[in-house]
Amino acid sequence: MYYYKVNMKRFESSEPIITGKTILNKAGLIPEEDYELLYKVNEKGFTPIQLDEKIDLKKVGIEGLKAVRYKSLVIKVDDKDVEVENCFMTPLEIMAIANIDSNNFYLIELRKGNVEVTYEDDVEHKIAIHKNSCFVTCPIEIKVECVIVNAKNKPWSKSRISFEEVVILAYDVISQNPNIIYTVNYVKGVANKPEGSMIKGDEISVKNKMIFNVTRTDKS
Repeated sequence: MYYYKVNMKRFESSEPIITGKTILNKAGLIPEEDYELLYKVNEKGFTPIQLDEKIDLKKVGIEGLKAVRYKSLVIKVDDKDVEVENCFMTPLEIMAIANIDSNNFYLIELRKGNVEVTYEDDVEHKIAIHKNSCFVTCPIEIKVECVIVNAKNKPWSKSRISFEEVVILAYDVISQNPNIIYTVNYVKGVANKPEGSMIKGDEISVKNKMIFNVTRTDKS
């Protein structure tokens, strides 16, 4: 088996020699004539590969393949036209362009033959985009039972949480001493920002069993 990458997405072929058209086809970039296939020759640029040109997958550096559309295209998201330019996009990127809140919705791709592909648990999946791409959104069923604060389960049922509430979960109270500084970091959060930090006044969306680390520093 031979492996290669197009726009950083990995594909495989049982044959060592394939054409540019086959590479685009296997990547789901159809019609192939709408795309230009490029090969990275050095750090300064790419050279085009013709559709009927044969490519040796055994050649060193074959991971440097790049596909670009000759022009932007329009896809459907919830029956609305959305113009895109990239050959591969993640559900998060598609929802961002379509102005959809990825904290509350996930994407389903509608393919030929009434086939539905859900990306509820795979928001970073690279989807091949073509002129017939069609997507619908579905609401995320947010069920929060607890969050983990400083390695301890803390009951929590609301969909959002503030900086102050996280600190109280960690230390029961917030000190009014100006020399006491609290630092809040989190991981395993919602899809569009699974990790980060919070400062006083912040409020963020919550995912069940989201992990918070809270530290208290006395600068006196």
